[in-house]
Amino acid sequence: MDDLAILVSEIERKARDVADRLSQLELENRLLKSKLQETETSLNLHKSKIKELENKNSILKVSGSLGRTNGKQETQKAMAVIDGLVKEIDRCLMLLDH
Repeated sequence: MDDLAILVSEIERKARDVADRLSQLELENRLLKSKLQETETSLNLHKSKIKELENKNSILKVSGSLGRTNGKQETQKAMAVIDGLVKEIDRCLMLLDH
């Protein structure tokens, strides 16, 4: 009978250990999910900033090539970029109307 009580006591102890470990892992999981959400938010902000900087860079390149007198070819390239931007704006406006 003593062996049975010891066995039951050991099983109860192991069950408590498992329950404690489960609680720790659940807490860690919640913390990691929170950190992942923060990281994803930060990533989206950085992606947005990159896109904004790329657009500014493109505009600066176009305005720079228009300001220089490097020749007709450079001006034509700049005008083609401007034309593409205008078409993109027109498409966006059309989508907004629908």
